[in-house]
Amino acid sequence: MTTTADTAVDPQFIAYMAAFQVSVKHIAVCEPCLTMQPCETGDALHGDFAAKQAAWTAEQRLQACNERRRAKRRADSRARMALHAANELVTFGQWQDGRPTATPADVARRATAMYSGYLKGELITTIEGATALETVLAG
Repeated sequence: MTTTADTAVDPQFIAYMAAFQVSVKHIAVCEPCLTMQPCETGDALHGDFAAKQAAWTAEQRLQACNERRRAKRRADSRARMALHAANELVTFGQWQDGRPTATPADVARRATAMYSGYLKGELITTIEGATALETVLAG
């Protein structure tokens, strides 16, 4: 989604807001537009505003959809990293009383160590580690 800082440099948003201002200014001084009567000048201005608004709204929806898709891919990738670490800890780690001694924190540390170059500073959490460990132990 576009933030306030993004809209300051978004030419499509600027054009949309400029068209809005022109439309509002015209309505304020045009008797036919005030009374919802046909106005050749007003119809063109309002149509331009509506078209720019629709284009900007469509762009925002597309950006939001893309951001959701990127977030899902990131979450899936992080889950695979945690799963790999959990699998290694269960397969090659210590066991006690027939169960692996690995904890969700161990999984998070191991995954972070294995994939720190890919994580870009966002470490694997213990919640992600717990989910991965449960998956490996259930599987």
